[in-house]
Formats: sequence, C-alpha cells, structure tokens
Amino acid sequence: MKAVNLFEPLGKKVTSEASDSALDSKLEYEPAFWGIRIVEKPTQKANPDEAWGPRSCHMGQLSDVGLTTLHHSGAFLRTLYAEKLKFIPQKPEGNLSDWLYIRTTDYSRVIQSTYALLTGLYPGYPKQQEKSTMGKYMWPAFGKEFLRQFPIHTRDIFKDPLNVISRGPDYLDMLKGITIEDTCKIKWLDDVYRQTIQIPSIGARAKELMHHTAPASNFHHLFDELMSSKAHGIPLPSGVSSEHMDNIHEASYFQWMAIPQTTKGQKMGYGELVSNIAQTMAQAASATDASTEDWPRIGSQRTHDLLVSHDGGLREPSGHEIPRVPRMALYGTHDVTIGSLATILGSTRKKWPMFGSLMTIELFKDTTTPLEEVQRNLPLPSTLEQQPPTTDGYFVRVQLDKEIIKLPTCQMQGKHHPKMGTGVCSLAAFYEHIESIVE
Repeated sequence: MKAVNLFEPLGKKVTSEASDSALDSKLEYEPAFWGIRIVEKPTQKANPDEAWGPRSCHMGQLSDVGLTTLHHSGAFLRTLYAEKLKFIPQKPEGNLSDWLYIRTTDYSRVIQSTYALLTGLYPGYPKQQEKSTMGKYMWPAFGKEFLRQFPIHTRDIFKDPLNVISRGPDYLDMLKGITIEDTCKIKWLDDVYRQTIQIPSIGARAKELMHHTAPASNFHHLFDELMSSKAHGIPLPSGVSSEHMDNIHEASYFQWMAIPQTTKGQKMGYGELVSNIAQTMAQAASATDASTEDWPRIGSQRTHDLLVSHDGGLREPSGHEIPRVPRMALYGTHDVTIGSLATILGSTRKKWPMFGSLMTIELFKDTTTPLEEVQRNLPLPSTLEQQPPTTDGYFVRVQLDKEIIKLPTCQMQGKHHPKMGTGVCSLAAFYEHIESIVE
C-alpha cells in the first residue's frame, strides 16, 4: 500500500482512492480470494467475510512489494533452471506434475507467495488469463485455471513438517521452556539483556517482553517490534544504536536457531522434513535412467498432501493427481524453518533470513569426472524407503541466497567433488551428515 495508514481492517469497505498498484514497478495484481485461512478439514472453506477483494489489504497478506519480490524470485529461477541450464521446460505444457512438485504451508501469505513466484517462473500462464493494459502486466486471476495449470499442495498445519507448530509437544516444550534466567547464563546474552533494560526509552517495555517466556527467544518480540517500526519509517527509540539493534538481532537469531543444533532438537523438530527432502533426492537418483513414461510416482513423503482449491478450501488429491518424482520441488515455508534448516546443514550465519530468501538444495550427477578420489559405500540412513542403487557420481550443493553452505561432513578429502571443492558435497557424505537426524 502507498502508506501504512491505508490499511483497512476486515469488514470495512476500502475506498477506490486506496490504489494497490506497485509503486516501483509496472505490476498490478488481482490477489487470490481467500482470507487468513488455517483449516483442519479438507472440506472446510474460507470464511466469505474474510475474502480478498482487488483493493483489500488484510492482516497476514502480502503487500505489492512482497508480491513483486516473489515474482522476481520466480524470474530468477526461470533464468537459471529453464533458460540457462534447460533443467526444466521453458513452458509449463503437458502434465506439470510429471516434473514439478509445489507445496506450501497452509497460510494465506505463503500460498500467495508461491502464486507470485510461479507468475515469475512461467509468466503469461495460464494463457487464457494473460492480459495487458497500458503496458502493465496484469497478474493472472487465482482460480480454477491457475490451479489447473499449477497444482499447489499443502497440508493440515498439524501434519506439516514445514510448519513449526506441527513438530510435536516435546519440541514445542523445548521452544517454550527458555526462561530469562536460562538465557542470562550465557554471558554475551546476559550482556545484551542488561544493556537493553538500562536504556531509558525502552528499558521497562523491553524487560516486560524479555521476561515473558515465549517460543524460542526472549529477545524476538522486542526485535520484532523495533524492526517493524524501523521498516515503516519510525526512527529507533533514543539510546538504541544500530550496533545495539544488531546485538538484539543476533541474540534473537541465536536462540531461535540454536535449538536445532542439538541432535535431539534436530530429530524432534526437523527430522521428518530432512527425511522428506532426502527421500525425494534418493528417488530422483534411482529414476535417472527411466523413461518419462516409467518415471515413478512420488513416495510416502507426500502422505497427508491436500490440494488448494480455487474456492479457498482444500481437497484430497485423486489417484492420478499424485505427482511423479520431480525434477524440481518448490517448498513455500517460513523464516524459522529456512534458518533452522540452514543451521542444521552447517550454516554459520547470524542474521535472520530476509523475506523472499531462497534456499536451494541441488542434486548433481557428474558423468565426466573420474571419481576414484571420492569415498564410496558410506552408510545410508535406514529411514530412506527407496535408496539409489549407488551414490557414486552424485553430489549435493546447498545454498541460502548468496551463501554456499558447507556441510561439516563434506570438508574431508574424498567427501566432496575433486574439482569443485568443499561446497559440492558427495551424496554419500550428505547422507552421512543427516543420518543422525532422520533415523
């Protein structure tokens, strides 16, 4: 929106003067028409009173800047994987589920983010929805035709490993059990805490927030309030320097992302997600030499999948709608999932993932390099239902935005690509790294 004061709550008519066109681009959007929807049953639909209109801007939905950001992310994926590498088709023709798997958590903003990304990955589709007005690209309507072209899978939020609240009571208890007394046992966190409560402009409010036992971090609510204010042009309170904001930021990130650094936390919180990803990679490696007709259907890692319906509800996929093992799998998820997964895989970053961050986990097959230098026959996680006949010649690269994540198990000689270095891990060493997490 042009300014934050143009926000209108649900149920209040938005005036025609509240333009929703993107300010710094030639994009206009016709948003999807569900509200903030968290459902438990496939037959449950969005509340029509919470539906989107072309000029609505409800809590939890993307702004024009957010939509445009994800559109550009999709365009980046298109440039790299469709045009340069020719890894995926340049047009989404035929049965898209034969090579592309799309899944999001069941939140309006994540489904909308995925929708915007797909418009950048395949602009102008579905064809009958393409419009152009005065040189401006019009977003395709989110409806039957769009979802027929791009089937979007989601899950009940309590059965979705992409979502933090689905990770079981034991893991949530770990998140909720961090008291300020526990926090202050770590000296540098204690220093940030004491320095913060001594700032006259925010000390009392900060102490109230940091003493409230909240999921994962005593610092995050404070960090969220300050960053949200700053993002909307409100100056930082007096006495809060940029350096101190960085310290609060680092403390919040450390607490949210430190829990997955323990094997117990990894297993409880992220074992299923990591196993899902590894299983899909194993199936892809096994199917490399299969013809298109023989390409296998995706396995049990898609159990509990539902399809987003154009009317704002969810539905069970029919048998023929179960996708094949994808060449590309797109997962729409949340910052805490991306940041924690990056930590599990070896990232040492200390900053919160930005909106629109892209994590890529790429599986390569090297058909030209002699691989005598690469160790073989490392153990594979027993939880992988379908294992490749061999891991020889397969390599994995993990990247978060511009950071190549170097898995600890891949640093030794013989456990990474002999020419491309330690950022390109042998598939066997990748499995070695995740074995304790997914078992």
